[in-house]
Amino acid sequence: MADEFEDFLSKALAAPERQPDREFVQRVQVQVRLDEHLRAQRSLVWRGLGVQIIGIAALAIGALWILRSPAVSAFAVESPAILLLALLGAFSLVILLFSSYEPGADLVKRTSSR
Repeated sequence: MADEFEDFLSKALAAPERQPDREFVQRVQVQVRLDEHLRAQRSLVWRGLGVQIIGIAALAIGALWILRSPAVSAFAVESPAILLLALLGAFSLVILLFSSYEPGADLVKRTSSR
């Protein structure tokens, strides 16, 4: 009796037979690829930020080391405007250098070719 009831119950509660939902599978696969792409982009952004922070710190330390020189200190006292223009020019070059850096450019090329 128990076997008959179990058979009846399993037939009554079983999911109806149907074709696989290919559209759903495709949406899930697209979402998985998107998540992988975003994870890779996120790591590239953090790595690029670290490189930029290290670069700015190195430039700042170099500028401070140069400004400690007696000749540069004397020049700064004599003509601070020229020194300020030189610092602004150097800062502009640093901004130009860091703004031209695209951390994920190669990743975008690789993922778009799939």
